[in-house]
Amino acid sequence: MTNRDTTMRHATLTAAAVAATLLLAACTGHKKDATQAAARVDGAEITVHQINYRLQRERGLRPEQQDAASHKILEQLIDEQLLVEKAEKVKMDKEPGAQQAIDAARREVLARAYVEQAAQTVPAPNEAAIHTYYDSNDALFSHRRVYTLQEYLAKVPEDKIPALRALVEGGKSPAEVEAWFKAQGVQFRAQETTQPAERIPLNSLRTLATVPDGRGLVVAAGNQVHVTYVASSVQAPVDFDKAKPAIGQYLMVDSRRRVTEANMSALRTSAKIEYSAPYQALAASGPALGTIRDIDAAAQLQAPSGTHVTLPASASSSVQVTLPAATGSSVQVSLPQTQGVRVSLPATPASSVEVRLPPQTTPDTSKK
Repeated sequence: MTNRDTTMRHATLTAAAVAATLLLAACTGHKKDATQAAARVDGAEITVHQINYRLQRERGLRPEQQDAASHKILEQLIDEQLLVEKAEKVKMDKEPGAQQAIDAARREVLARAYVEQAAQTVPAPNEAAIHTYYDSNDALFSHRRVYTLQEYLAKVPEDKIPALRALVEGGKSPAEVEAWFKAQGVQFRAQETTQPAERIPLNSLRTLATVPDGRGLVVAAGNQVHVTYVASSVQAPVDFDKAKPAIGQYLMVDSRRRVTEANMSALRTSAKIEYSAPYQALAASGPALGTIRDIDAAAQLQAPSGTHVTLPASASSSVQVTLPAATGSSVQVSLPQTQGVRVSLPATPASSVEVRLPPQTTPDTSKK
């Protein structure tokens, strides 16, 4: 890389770094609202309104922390104003990198604002809806368990999967299944985890909840096999009163997601969208991304359509996993120790995503 390339790259990165601050100045610097000035920097006002706007986005802030947080935010705004002034003096706001970043930030702010405004029309779930969700998901609540799972990931020839299934569902132990893998020359990866019910995708949980301790099940997709044994479990029920706030929050998130998706679908239907030649093939298969995220989903309950994607240890390199935009609120991806694995996650607002990375050491295929 030449010195000229390095200089240009540094200038572009610097421009992008201050772009959001320049946007803030553009949005707030030309309107003189009737707000009290908290400070002035070379004559430019920093208002209480700006401080309060930042405070609203500070999560978990206790009342006694308000004053200290306000002072910290004011100092940050002063620093930003100084940076804006300097950037404008050297015409950095005219740099292509800064202009692109400002335009991208403006688009995101306006799009998110529209989505959030539409989401405000969604009513809070009533008691009956919350009770229905609680009663219909007893594996999450009244019959909740904490599971210790012994799992095996393997790539098994499809004609041998019925024999493996017969072993597991016939009551053979994990040690006997490992011996079968070795006899068949099948590479496998073993792991033991402890998972509460809410960390397991709901579709999988409904099946797992029927499996007694010491027994297992087999899930196969083609020649990719996931064997799961319930090594042990502990009953840990959650009563309705304790679960109610989280259920209500999840139902609200899910309702807002549906409204957002309906709005996005209506906008796409009514708009005239034309793709240029290089993108026509992609367009024919439908939108690659989901809807804009309308909220920060804090509810960690599992949606009725959880997704669990597991790649075996022997997966080849350059694997790409793309989850559909309609994926539910629980996504779990287990990655093998493989180079070049790319996971494209959906942009569903209510999603909670867990990606399990492999250990750094080479996995053992023998039990010591």
